[in-house]
Amino acid sequence: MPGDRKLETADELWDLYNDLERLKGYKYTQPIVSDSGINNEKFHMELPYEEIKQIVEDCRDKFMSAVPKDEKTSLRWEHVGSTSIKGMPGAMMPDALLIVPQFPPSKGVIQAFLDSGYYFSSSSGLDPKDLWWFLVFTDGLLKDHKLTVHVVTEDNRAANMLLDTRDMCRAEEWAFNDYKEAKVAAAKSATFPEYKKGKGANSKLLAMLREKYKFNQ
Repeated sequence: MPGDRKLETADELWDLYNDLERLKGYKYTQPIVSDSGINNEKFHMELPYEEIKQIVEDCRDKFMSAVPKDEKTSLRWEHVGSTSIKGMPGAMMPDALLIVPQFPPSKGVIQAFLDSGYYFSSSSGLDPKDLWWFLVFTDGLLKDHKLTVHVVTEDNRAANMLLDTRDMCRAEEWAFNDYKEAKVAAAKSATFPEYKKGKGANSKLLAMLREKYKFNQ
């Protein structure tokens, strides 16, 4: 089934974000077809942590340079997900949060994403106010991979769960080992979607955080 039309102006996206019912149903997809035979869904037992960290920081700096000057201090960028945790295995698809002061994000923020080469795909199935923007890398270490930026407010439950997962895995050995073991077990699944779905199914850490943020209710 074909997806929705790509929205390419700040005005169009602003209107979409202000219509939550339409936003819930909107989804634009842009599959990557690699001309180099790159499998961007490959599970890596050893991710190049420092190199990916630097790439994500460079993406942050480029994006922030496009944001209107009077809005920069109100925004917070956080590298999250497996690539933000040194030693954690996973796919080379980094994730970041852009924490904004209110929903919807301003037209200045939306335009900064467009000017920096990102496209808007959809909102999260769990929360329409979790906006998913993607940047496709066309060269270098992450060629034919995507950076996902979740645009959220600071009270967003999914965003806070991502931050807690990162911080606990960095600080507590049991949390790191629990999440790593769950991911490695899930990676034995036949498909990438099954891995994405299953990697948290047997994690005590994620079960605890789902309870904390009331995702089980």
